[in-house]
Amino acid sequence: MSDNAQKVDNVVPSFRRKQVFILDCAYCDSTICRRAMKAVLLADSQTELFSTDIQEEGAVDVTDEKFYTDNCDCLIEHMACTVCGNVVGYHVRMPCLKCIKSCNNGHMWMFYRHAIIPLDRLNAQGEKVMLWGDIPTGHHNHAAGMLEDECCR
Repeated sequence: MSDNAQKVDNVVPSFRRKQVFILDCAYCDSTICRRAMKAVLLADSQTELFSTDIQEEGAVDVTDEKFYTDNCDCLIEHMACTVCGNVVGYHVRMPCLKCIKSCNNGHMWMFYRHAIIPLDRLNAQGEKVMLWGDIPTGHHNHAAGMLEDECCR
């Protein structure tokens, strides 16, 4: 199998069956992520988020503000849409031990549900929704080296 045909294979089996979403910024409608999945906040399972393992280059960027949450010791930084500047989520800069040990998808980029518009991402044939385990790694060459590093959670 060629590099472009390889699938994401370093994912926990249960996460491989999760649907992939494209996320648009709710404030300006620009696309800010092309490979997100529904997630819940580890510290509060009632809070719905969307998450990804890779920052969408040029679409979002972190702000200068870094902080710790009230629920754990993760170091967090806000993430904003580069088109309109609105905060759309956060990046886990340094996960705490509690979160590393809990069941999670390894994603460090979280999107607030109120700040995004989720859209179904279809497979290459455009026939059905794409699942996380079917994402071709060749479509995100900028992230190939980061996948293993960022999925250490």
